Amino acid sequence: MTGKKRYIKKQLVLVIFASIFLFGSILFVMTGLNSNRILEVKYRENNTVDYKVYLKENNFFDAPYIEQGKTYITSLIDHIHIDFKNRVEFDTLVKGDYKYYIVATIEANKANNEIGNYWTKDYKITNEKAIKLEKATEYTINESVDVDYSKYNEILNSFKNEMGLGNSDGVLKISMVVNSNVNGKNVDIPIKSNLILILPLSQTAIEASIDSEVKDNVKTVTKLTKQTGPIYVFYTVFGIVCGLLSILMIVIYIKNRKRYDKENIYEKTLKKITTTYDSVLVNINALPNLDGYNVIKVESFEELIDAHSEVRMPINYYYSKKASAFFLFNNNTVWQYVLKNDKLAKRRVKNEE
Repeated sequence: MTGKKRYIKKQLVLVIFASIFLFGSILFVMTGLNSNRILEVKYRENNTVDYKVYLKENNFFDAPYIEQGKTYITSLIDHIHIDFKNRVEFDTLVKGDYKYYIVATIEANKANNEIGNYWTKDYKITNEKAIKLEKATEYTINESVDVDYSKYNEILNSFKNEMGLGNSDGVLKISMVVNSNVNGKNVDIPIKSNLILILPLSQTAIEASIDSEVKDNVKTVTKLTKQTGPIYVFYTVFGIVCGLLSILMIVIYIKNRKRYDKENIYEKTLKKITTTYDSVLVNINALPNLDGYNVIKVESFEELIDAHSEVRMPINYYYSKKASAFFLFNNNTVWQYVLKNDKLAKRRVKNEE
């Protein structure tokens, strides 16, 4: 492998390693300094409300109750049995408190779907219940209640008669109110749900409708947090070390380039001289003994050529990597020109400045 090929290969390796260390420095320093992380928890919530309308003893219906989704005669209703189900599945282990209660709400609204409300009042059917969760990935709440429909119908009718609101619409809402606050992956996960069954009041016949916030829904809770620990200090320090190594590679690259340029200038200059003046040059293998000669040192090869034009003698040429010497002998006088690596390199730097 020639010197030039070795030089190119070495420089290419330095460029590759400098790039790798520089990229690593940026990556690790940014990772160490920017320790913000997004924590994410996904959960699926499934809510259902089922009910049956139980009837008073009568001569018309054989079954004790009528399934949901039918039309019911108000005067025959004894009570309504409601089954609430709330199920939540998480993608991680969670812990915390799950609280819920069931409430009945009477609303006296304007008639014919006009916007406006005369009166609203809540009646708690159950006290608040709490469930403690520890390292759970899911929980399910099944809660059943029996609602005395006639009781709430009488309350609304009493309000309407006392207030003189004969022409108004009444609604009974039976709600399971869920208020859950759990934690997973250091993320607080508040879950609030209302499972609602809506029943008309003060009507001869009623049709119930179910209303809930969600039946089957996937949600995501995220949190931006700053991570701490020795690993981030390590990332930062390692990134700085990579940056210093990258700088070192660059310095070595520049030094190699300068050294190569210096040697290259010398070889190019020498080649130009030997090619141009090959006919007057005589190669010698050792430096001549100049004792007894009047030595005249010239500053440039052109001056040596001028002297050659006068004496018409060959120019002796001695080569080495550090310097090459040219001698022109005539009687007891010798003209000497020395081409040095260092001298040319310094001259080039000076000219560039």
